Amino acid sequence: MKKERKAKIFNTKSSALSKEEIRVLLNASKTHENHYLWFRMLYSFGLQVAELVSLRVGDVDWESHRVRIHHSQKLNARNPLIPISLRRDLWFASQGKQYEDFLCSGRSGRVHPRTIQKMFTKLGDMTGVPVSVIRLRRSLASHLMEAGWDHESIREQLGLSSRKSLRDLVGEKPETRSGKIFPLEDIQGSAA
Repeated sequence: MKKERKAKIFNTKSSALSKEEIRVLLNASKTHENHYLWFRMLYSFGLQVAELVSLRVGDVDWESHRVRIHHSQKLNARNPLIPISLRRDLWFASQGKQYEDFLCSGRSGRVHPRTIQKMFTKLGDMTGVPVSVIRLRRSLASHLMEAGWDHESIREQLGLSSRKSLRDLVGEKPETRSGKIFPLEDIQGSAA
């Protein structure tokens, strides 16, 4: 018997997810400890799946609270700040592992990219919110703009090489607030 999909209650026409949709997905991801961490990492750092599964314990700099994301085929290397609400869980994920071990481990050493895709499918089925890496990246860029981040900082956070890349990702959006807060902190209600 085929399981019925939950009715889609959110706007699927927009490529960016609203903060409320991110909140719903975050809550749904809490049903699996790894999914909760992976989802927050993908959203907070604007990661591609290949970047997430390639992160190693040694890429986390605990002194400066930053993570080193290496150059990928499409994106520049970057060194974003780790949001406060993610630091504790990243620290626990790295415990008992060596410097060269994968941060997101799976059966063969690192988690397989297909596992991340299955997570997206599961979250979409649970919430009725279609989710993908590109939608998370667009959402992060939009939320950073709303939070008052300048375009250069957003490009650095996402590993984009040009203003055109940012425009292609989110279109033309005005900056609406001043200040600089991580959207994950805003969504989860944490102090920045």
